[in-house]
Amino acid sequence: MGTQTEKDTEKTGGCPEEGEAPLFQIVWRLSDAQVAELLGLYRNEWWTHERQEADVRRMLEHTDIVVGLCEGGRAGAPGRLVAFARVVTDYVYKATLYDVIVAPDYRGRGLGPLLMNAVLSHPAVAKVAHAELYCLLELVPFYRTLGFTDELGGLRLMRLRKS
Repeated sequence: MGTQTEKDTEKTGGCPEEGEAPLFQIVWRLSDAQVAELLGLYRNEWWTHERQEADVRRMLEHTDIVVGLCEGGRAGAPGRLVAFARVVTDYVYKATLYDVIVAPDYRGRGLGPLLMNAVLSHPAVAKVAHAELYCLLELVPFYRTLGFTDELGGLRLMRLRKS
């Protein structure tokens, strides 16, 4: 969080509408304005709509890898945050992806694969033995196209809910 530098961003293509320039930037750290935009993305999702700004800032401080896609902009000053994911990893065996979100008005335009490619090609994620994520049943076919599987033998997700 804070001020971004050119090191924190890189230009990438995308799947723009006909006649539009494919200008999206990958950001590896969110500015204060982008944290506000992330809160806007969270408000649209059933699993994140109740998150509070102070908690999100704390979460980001303790997240190993942050990946955002921003429309337009320029190096050091990217545009609006339109896609986001974060990773918690031990840098050897496991990298768990969380909060994979594309803004509703950008869905179906190829940003999901672009975002996931940025996450999975990050040097820290590319080197781990397993990348894992949670997803809804209807998203399983999408993640399968990226090489993920839900065939994990007898493994079962367990959760301890704290009140």
